[in-house]
Amino acid sequence: MKSPPAAWLRIAFVAVVVALLAPSPGLARDDGDVSTEDILHMVDGRELHGRILSESKTQIVFEIVDLKLHMKSRQTFRLDEIAHIERGVEVETAAEPKESIRTRESSDEPEQPRFGRARPSSDPQNLPGLYLIPMKGQMGTDIHPSIYEKVAEDIRLHDPDVIIIKLDSKDYEDSFAAALGDVDLAELSRPDFDEYKDLVNIFRDDLRDIRQVMWVQDSVGISSTVALAWDELYMAPSARLGGMRAVFALTGADKWSDDDIRAKMMAAWMGSAKSLLEYGGYGLELADAMVDPGHKLSASFKGREVVWALNDLGEFLVDDDDENTVDFSAKAAEDLAISDGTVETLDDLAFLLGYREYRVIEGKGEQLVENYTEQWRRTFEDSKKCLQDHFQHQRWATGDETLKWLGRAKRDLEKIIKAMERYKAVEIRWRTDLGKSKLELEIEVEKIKEQIRALKQQDRGRGGGGQGMGRGGMGRR
Repeated sequence: MKSPPAAWLRIAFVAVVVALLAPSPGLARDDGDVSTEDILHMVDGRELHGRILSESKTQIVFEIVDLKLHMKSRQTFRLDEIAHIERGVEVETAAEPKESIRTRESSDEPEQPRFGRARPSSDPQNLPGLYLIPMKGQMGTDIHPSIYEKVAEDIRLHDPDVIIIKLDSKDYEDSFAAALGDVDLAELSRPDFDEYKDLVNIFRDDLRDIRQVMWVQDSVGISSTVALAWDELYMAPSARLGGMRAVFALTGADKWSDDDIRAKMMAAWMGSAKSLLEYGGYGLELADAMVDPGHKLSASFKGREVVWALNDLGEFLVDDDDENTVDFSAKAAEDLAISDGTVETLDDLAFLLGYREYRVIEGKGEQLVENYTEQWRRTFEDSKKCLQDHFQHQRWATGDETLKWLGRAKRDLEKIIKAMERYKAVEIRWRTDLGKSKLELEIEVEKIKEQIRALKQQDRGRGGGGQGMGRGGMGRR
């Protein structure tokens, strides 16, 4: 179970906390000419420099300032996290004037983005190495274990200090389905939790000796449960975490008319979803509320621990809507200890992770993912053209050229099957977009083969005369 960050103590009593907030002497300072600072000496040994923005009887809002890197980061700390405070300490080196900063940014001097905002003060290779990995697009297609297995191999070669996963996935906005006619959407689009667990295992098991951070840019859909497999989780300011209602509908778990069967199907599906949250140490009630719209959700607080309940009896009511699943904005996720903080840039994230300077490892991971996404999508489009060719070749399969064009029609389907075998994403999109599974295409190929054999036997029976008549396969379109 994750402990709440300093941003959250008793949200139910927020009105009282606001009333107690008092301005600190640090507020009187001008940002452009900082001559003094406050210093927090933390219980864990850290020494944080900046200024106190506000404080109450239970917490302090503190703006961490790094004059060298020209970075600021606002955080909230509980008083029990702070050993002691030094207020109004004179700063030995004044901050660089704003005009000087603008001049440097507009000069021709090349920036050093791969080493953070500042030039490394020591050998860059001695700086902490961050390995960035994109997880962008559709879960199960763009984001698939097959490509991240290759990324994991490259990570091992570079041995980074931290793996940072940038998640940007909006399944319901990037929906798979086109017009499916009478195709059972729930059956075709059912989330494959075995594959999602395989994806998580690549990082949380195979690479467990390396520190890992999930940085959510946006997560709407099944990706939200995947994100919660990481205990170090940060969110971009505009990020969302939720959108599981549509996913739940696609599972069909609650559609069984038999109560006993429905209960078993629900339990099995929810068990798969909860297994991902167990990696991150989140309360399993959170999975129920995010996935099943029938649940309410409230939170209570036991010291630093958030205790979730699937009812409205907790200290703070999170969701009392029994028709929609619970969703979280970046701020709400931070307040409720789901995320560890809200950050907009890599510099800010690295700073909160404890790295004033860092290097971004120039691995192959990002390029591997981009190439994979481009290739499978191109392969999918090419395979759809093969289907058009298949129908055309079937129409031409008449008279003396029946065997010739049936053979072409068969090869068209075989190309599609080969594309499915190369990319699982192609197979998924064929089921969801076009309503055809790999097995169905294989059956069609066998039908055409049988028709070709029958026509050849007819030819041999006639002494090798004509090539026979008729057509088979997938029929006219």
